[in-house]
Amino acid sequence: MKSSSSLALVLPKFNRDSHSQFALNAGAVNSWLSSLPLANLGESTRQLFQALSELSHVACKAKDRLEILEKIRPQVHYVTKGLSQHYLNKPIILPEKTEKIVLLADTLNTQLATAYCQAFQGFEAESRLLKPKEAMGICLHRALTEYSCILLRSHQLYRASQNGFWQTLHTIYQCALSMKLSKIKVSDVTHGDGVVVQAYLRSLMLACSRTHQLPQRHIEEIFKELSYWTAFIELRADRLESCVLLLNPKEDGQPVYRELIQRAPAPGWLGIDTKAILSQGGAMSDSAPARKASAPTTLPKTIIDHLAIAWSSATSRAAERVPCNEPVLITLGMNATHFFVANQIDFEQFKIDRNQAESRPDPYFKDEGKAKDAWGSAGLDTRDVDSNTTEHLDIEYDQMPSHVENISYSLPSNNHNSPTPDTQHQYLRTRLLDTSSAGYRLEWPESAQARIRTGELLGIKVNDHEGWQIAVVRWLRSDDIHQIGIETIASAATPYSVRLIHSGLPVQDFQRAMLLPGGQLAKGPLLLLSSVTGFAEGQTVELLRPGHAMRVKLDKKIENSNAFKLFTFQDISRAAFKAEAPDAEPGNKGDFNQLWDIL
Repeated sequence: MKSSSSLALVLPKFNRDSHSQFALNAGAVNSWLSSLPLANLGESTRQLFQALSELSHVACKAKDRLEILEKIRPQVHYVTKGLSQHYLNKPIILPEKTEKIVLLADTLNTQLATAYCQAFQGFEAESRLLKPKEAMGICLHRALTEYSCILLRSHQLYRASQNGFWQTLHTIYQCALSMKLSKIKVSDVTHGDGVVVQAYLRSLMLACSRTHQLPQRHIEEIFKELSYWTAFIELRADRLESCVLLLNPKEDGQPVYRELIQRAPAPGWLGIDTKAILSQGGAMSDSAPARKASAPTTLPKTIIDHLAIAWSSATSRAAERVPCNEPVLITLGMNATHFFVANQIDFEQFKIDRNQAESRPDPYFKDEGKAKDAWGSAGLDTRDVDSNTTEHLDIEYDQMPSHVENISYSLPSNNHNSPTPDTQHQYLRTRLLDTSSAGYRLEWPESAQARIRTGELLGIKVNDHEGWQIAVVRWLRSDDIHQIGIETIASAATPYSVRLIHSGLPVQDFQRAMLLPGGQLAKGPLLLLSSVTGFAEGQTVELLRPGHAMRVKLDKKIENSNAFKLFTFQDISRAAFKAEAPDAEPGNKGDFNQLWDIL
């Protein structure tokens, strides 16, 4: 390779003048591609990998190389899409074999990017005076796009980019600037048309989207939208003081928020101005110009709002983190969390009608003599747990390996309503890495096979003297160690079953629900429901558990994740109780709010 190229990358050297699989022209490559066994993903991937590896050492004209790559590129994207089924929608800790598949997909994209860079250097060397700017622009655009595919994969797996990744990306774009190719328009059927700077911005903005806080399925959608949105984002070298994000192209790093930079930007720094896209008439707003009907946006409003915050300013930490190294128990999902919050009472015991609920002893009140009168027990702790039910949950502080445990589901012998053990529910032992008033940072156990995702519901038990707290997974990271960040939304919960009421009658099967005390999310009590149910604002539902039944009207939806729904509500039963019993004990009048703070 010519060392004086404006594209200052170290590329493979040419030591061959022919390819073993095809002649060096587009027609021959087409014939070879038609013979690939596309139904056999493994064999097709192997042949493409070997063909690209060999091509990187074959000397040929830049025009021929570009034509060959344009033929091979769609097939590479086809097989990398097929490979993604092995690592997407999987547990965050991937087996060794799957890790190799991820590496293979990255390698295929890298091979393509490298080959396009070789074609660029070839055009530059072959054309002394009149440069084929359009072809050279295609080469740089394609190289940037292939590297952006690698970045997308890293973000989908909640990982940081590899060392040297950003330096390579910056070098390619700096070459485009020096050759005045950044505004060359390039057609791309797979990843969207755009100019070279848009291909660069797509990676920059994806890196600044706080994807570790997002569900995996939305990350690729953001990546696709960026092919359109980047037209409304400005990358410039002046007026950096009005830019949200800054970057130093001479360093191996992604953009950072301007207010977080500890030194004054030096000449050569670039700034990202997002005012246009975030403005009222910007591409992300409701008033944005309509796009092609064939490619409407699929992102929900919550994700759009998340991006608007991420691209507007740095977010200061809401609470100070305190490092720690303490053992902790966690449950994953509504089913397991409900089971342990319910003192390991099987959900079948909650599938009862109103009369059965009110006639049964209440296991969640200390004084069973008062359990039948839930309203007369406003001062009691509904989270009382019999020590026998949690004896096997003792947290060992001396030594506690991270693993999934099956539970021996023993219940108190004096409970005549002993449920059938549900051996499907498990908890995990792991460790706290730091804690704050808002939540915790946890190490995700290496042995955990369950799939974890942002927005997932968790139960967390910090010690034996406290009950299960309710939390939500807010972010994931999977670098040197696997970590999750969780926000606690309730310090306690009371388990219920719930069903929809229409015209005074139940019209739906029983679903799991939990009643939460008020907190940071809302002043009053909250109702936590599974996201699989069709509950909506304004509907009436019936809550049932041994010892208590009530009907409530769902008010405002506070949060709606992929795992749960959270509502404020009005207690219809309480209103009926007041109307039917005006001579209730004076000690109870006006004291119902205390009950909800406890429930």
